[in-house]
Amino acid sequence: MAALSARLGKLAPVARAGLTSCVVMSAGDVICQSLQRRGKNTPYDWNRTARFGLIGLTLHGPYFLWGFRMIDERFGPAKNLGTAIRKTAFGQVTLFPCYLAAFFTYITLLETGGDFKAATDKLKNGFAQAYAVGTLFWPVANVVNFMFVPPTSRVLYVNGAGLVWNAMLSAFNAGAAQAATLPELPVQVQQQVQPSTGRRCGKE
Repeated sequence: MAALSARLGKLAPVARAGLTSCVVMSAGDVICQSLQRRGKNTPYDWNRTARFGLIGLTLHGPYFLWGFRMIDERFGPAKNLGTAIRKTAFGQVTLFPCYLAAFFTYITLLETGGDFKAATDKLKNGFAQAYAVGTLFWPVANVVNFMFVPPTSRVLYVNGAGLVWNAMLSAFNAGAAQAATLPELPVQVQQQVQPSTGRRCGKE
C-alpha cells in the first residue's frame, strides 16, 4: 500500500485523481452488486463495473479536482465553520447537480451505445432522488473536507467517503434504468409496480 501511494504521488494531479476515482467507483459498484446478489445465483456484471471505473477515470476525478480548486480560489481557506459551510453550500448547488446530470447521461450513453433518449429518461427517473439523498450525505462530509483536509488530498478524501455513496449511486442508476423501461400502464398499476423498481443495495 505504501508503494502504491508513493507511485500515485509521483503522478500528475489529474492522473492521480482519475485513477483514484476509477478504483473507488469500481469498488462501489462491486459492493452494490454483492449486496444485490445476496441469496441469488446471478453472476457479477463486470461490464457495469468497468463503466463505473471509466467514469471515475475520465469524469469524477478530473471534475472534482477542478471543482475543489475553483471553490478554494473563490472562498479561500476554510479557517472557520462559517467559511466551510459556505463552500459546502456553493458546491452542493453548483458542482453536485452538474456532476449528477453528467453521470447519468454518460453512463446511459455507455450502456446504450449512444441513445440520448434513454439518457433523458434516466435523468428523469434517477436525478431527483439521487440529488435529494446526496443533499443529506455530502454536506456533512464536505464540511469536514474543507475544514480539515489539505487541498491536495481532497479528491482522495471524497473518494473515501464516496465508497459508500458510489454503491448508492450504482443502485440509483440500476433503479432508474428499470423505471425507464416500465411500459405505459394505467396509473393504478404503475403505483403498484414502481415502488419495487427503485430498490437500494441490500433491499429486495
